[in-house]
Order: sequence, then C-alpha cells, then structure tokens
Amino acid sequence: MSSTLEADVLVVGGGGAGLRAAIEAGDHGSRVILISKGEAAKCGASPMAGADLTLDGKSLNELGFKGVVTDNKEKFFNDIITQSYFLGNQKLVKRYVEDAPKVVEELIDWGMRVDYDEERAIDTEGFNITHTLLKKAEELNVKLINDVMFLELLTSRGTVSGGIGLRVLTGEFIIFKAKAVVIATGGWHKAYIYNAGSRELAGDGLAIAYRAGASLGNMEFVTFCCNVTHWPPIWNGSIFTYILHSMVGGELVNTKNERFLDAYDPEVVKIGTSTEWNKSFVSIATYQEILNGNGTTHSSILYTLKGVSKEKAFANVEKIYPKWRYKGTDFSNLKDKLVHGSGVEVGPSAEYFEGGIVIDEKFSSTLNGLFAAGEATMSIFGANRVVAATTEMLVEGAIAGGSAATYANGKEFKELDQNQIQEFEKKIDGILSRRGGNKPSSLLKRIQTETYSNLGPIRTEKGLEEYLEFIENAKEEYRHTCLQDVSSLKYNKELIEILELENILTILELSANAALIRTESRGVHYRSDIPITDNDNWLKEIIFKRDKNSFKTETRSVDFDSIRPPEGKLPYFDMMKMMMKSHSDTPGAH
Repeated sequence: MSSTLEADVLVVGGGGAGLRAAIEAGDHGSRVILISKGEAAKCGASPMAGADLTLDGKSLNELGFKGVVTDNKEKFFNDIITQSYFLGNQKLVKRYVEDAPKVVEELIDWGMRVDYDEERAIDTEGFNITHTLLKKAEELNVKLINDVMFLELLTSRGTVSGGIGLRVLTGEFIIFKAKAVVIATGGWHKAYIYNAGSRELAGDGLAIAYRAGASLGNMEFVTFCCNVTHWPPIWNGSIFTYILHSMVGGELVNTKNERFLDAYDPEVVKIGTSTEWNKSFVSIATYQEILNGNGTTHSSILYTLKGVSKEKAFANVEKIYPKWRYKGTDFSNLKDKLVHGSGVEVGPSAEYFEGGIVIDEKFSSTLNGLFAAGEATMSIFGANRVVAATTEMLVEGAIAGGSAATYANGKEFKELDQNQIQEFEKKIDGILSRRGGNKPSSLLKRIQTETYSNLGPIRTEKGLEEYLEFIENAKEEYRHTCLQDVSSLKYNKELIEILELENILTILELSANAALIRTESRGVHYRSDIPITDNDNWLKEIIFKRDKNSFKTETRSVDFDSIRPPEGKLPYFDMMKMMMKSHSDTPGAH
C-alpha cells in the first residue's frame, strides 16, 4: 500500500449526498476527507440531475416563491406515503418534509441559482447544486481527493476502522484510517444496458458495505424513467425526450403506429400520464408492448409530435433549451427527426434505486461506525420515489454527516487489521495474475442486457429464476476475467471494470432474489405473473445480510407511525387508482 491517511470522518462519494455529509461533519468540527471516484461535484448522478428541489407549497411560498399556501407539510407527507405504496419509512419521511425547506434555503443562501419555480418545487441544474456544495465544503477545509475508487471497508471487532481505495490515475492503493465512514456512492445504474444515470455508478458502496457486514434492503425496487432516448447511441440514456414529452405532449406509438396506451383503462391512463406515476405506468406499458413484439430492435417504442403544433412547441422548448442543447449535448438533429421522421426511439431506462444500505433515523447502518446517505441507502420512500432525489440527498447527507461526526467525537482510531489488508492484497494479486481469460467488458455487456430483460420494468417467476441461473454462471465466468495489459496500473480501465463487476454481480444477485421473494406487484416492482398488490401479506421490507459465501434473508414489518394503509388485495392498477383517491388536491410532487 502506498500511503495512509487519517480522518475523523471519511466520506465516500463526490455527489450531492457526499458533499452535504462532508459539510455537516466539517461544521461539527470533524476532520473530514471526501474521496470521489471522479472529480467531486462533476461525477455521479447529482450533476446530471434535472434538477428540481421539492418541498411543500406553503414552505416554498414562505421562501418567496409561488408555492401554493394551502399545500402544507401534512398534505406533502400524505402524498409521499400514499404514493410509496405505504412502504415508506414514515418517521424519516416526516424528517424529509420538515428539513426540506431548511436545506433548500441553505443552498440559496450559499449562492445556488434558481431558474424557475413551481407549485411544489424550485428548478435549477444539478451542476449548480453540486458546485454550490463544493464551494461550501472547501470553505470548511474538507480535504477533497478526486479520482479514488473505494474498494473495501476495514473493520475491527465489528466496528469500522477505515478503508482501502485505488488512485485511478496512478494505480496506487491507499489506506484510510477513520473513526466513522459515510457511504454516498449512489445506485447501480451501470448494471442496465438502458439507464438514465451515470455510467460510473456500479453499486460499489452497497456491495462494499454488504461485504463488511452491513444489511441491505428493498433491493427489488428500481424506478425506470419512461420515454428516455434509446437510439441513436449518442443520445442513449438522455431524459431530454422525457422532458420534451412532459413539456409539449405528443404521442407514443408502437411499430404498427398504434397508440398502445389506448388499450388501458382510461382512468389509469389519466393518472399514469398526468402525475409522477407516469414513470412506472408508462414504463410497464411500453415494455409490455416490446414483449408483444411491437417494439423496435432497440427495445423501444416511438415518440412522435403527432397532434402537436410544432411551431408553438418548439418555441416553448427554445425558451428553456436554446438551440436545443441539454446538458451540453446538441439535440438539434432530434428536432429534425421529430419534424421529418417517423419518430424518436424511446423506452424505459433505469433511473433510481429505492434499495440500499439499511439505516436508522440517524442514518447509521447495522455496522458500527458506518453511515449512509442518498441513493446508496434503503430509500425512505419505500416502493416508489415520487419526490426529488436531490432534496433527499441534501436532507440525508446533512443527517448522516452530523451523526457520523457526533459518533466520531471523542473516539480513538481503531487498530487496522493487518490480516484484512493482506487478504485484500492477495485478492488484487490474484486478479493481476490471471491469464487467458475473457475481457471484463464482454461479460459486462451480457450482464447489462440480461438484467434489463429479466430484472427490468416487468418481472416474472420464470424470468427471475432463469436470470439467477445466469448470474451464477456469470459469477463463475467473472473468476476467469483478466486484464489484457498488466504492464501498468495507471488508469487501467480493465482493472476498474473487474473490480466493478464483482460489486455489480453481488448487488444483482440480491436484487433478483428480492424480486423473486416478493410475490406481488407494488410500486415500481411489477410482476406480470402476479399483478396484485397484497396489503395483507406484503407490507414488509426484504432485508439481506451476508452469511459467509451466501446470505441470510429476513422480512421486516413497516411501522405505520401516522397513516395506515388499506387492507386487502387489489389488482395493481386498481390499487393505483385507490392510492390516487387519497392523494391531496394539490399538484403532484415531482
């Protein structure tokens, strides 16, 4: 190992949750190191976000924006719990609702630009959020170390003592001694061939925490954003088409030029296209159309501007996205396709992961000294996130960072377990000594394709069982993947891919098992072979803990602190309609 660094609190992740955690820990007087897989504030999901910051309308109005004053925190809380299919942690959702105005006001005071406001949100760019947080972290003398991939947690007698990282650009390994660690590494977007997130998000933090002894939960719940561009490859994963459809309308048609949503209950279609439920409903309907053989060769349907006044629509788009540029990408050719072509190929793409590290109200994990925030946690939103992940990362980052600093205060550094370090060195030596195996990139592509097919918007028992067999075979093949060039570890892309693959396979095995265990359809988990939401038997969370080379599974009942769900079993779409009847009259959350 090349060097050892010490910190009271080590924060892993350079996005919004990590930066906010580092700020809070630093503000508590802790010595903080933040490591980022890429450049802090510029990598991960946060800078790519839309980004809206959600809070109740009354609080928004009190901050000087146009929020609806009759939309209070109680209504906001009710909507979140209802739309989470009652799996949301009600105590933590209350904390989200209470803290949202504070963290938003802080950002504005720290210099974040606001582009426009809505009934329950203010809108900006993800980069504006992370850049503002970065400046604040630097003011507090947080030590920022870019281009470090976190590889393992170190523990001493069941308590976190630090971790090991890889300096990506130099190929050197580094040891961190820390009294507390905060994981804020996001989701596992890279596991899906179609995803609307950042390609470096490979579930690293979750898999590392799990290997060290932390529990993971809600791993079956994956939000797919509908109408994301699938083809051509240069636009793959962009939510610009999702935004366009929301802004100007248009039609979604299959390859037979049929408006396939017309086959569904009109009330469901209205709910599923005019509220935040659209991501789930339209993704399910779209993928069903693809399974029926009515999609393109790129697992897509077609987005057209049929029935829309193009001149008026394009003028509206130009106001917000001049010259059709979004996130630095030129979409002017997409405009031409919409005008002259048969449509743009769009479809569901993995966007947000409700599952993650199990945390308590202090955002402490089940492993002493380990905390987590943001998308890396078992989401406070249960089976369906319908409010901003950007606000979530700020609220959770602040809580986790403060809790980690309080935990670390007055504690001594644990002695590092040299046996763990030696085992890690053996693992790396084993990878570097492999010869004649497959490239990790070829295995990854097959994993991404199979994952989208069988652990995507629609799941079945047969598909999940076949997928788990595939994962077992992929785990064996992984053991024979090797670097084609071992002459240097400086920015060795294949070494990074091999290390990521281990994490991806770990996470996908748990996610698929959870999807198989949950014998119902709830929120973003849709089983077409069991299209029933079962409130009698499945108001539970599925929790995994590592057990040597396997895992233990348990279910945990949800604590209904304020709102109790309806009893009984209902067809999935009927339950959706029932949920919406208890939804408030105020505009839906974003």
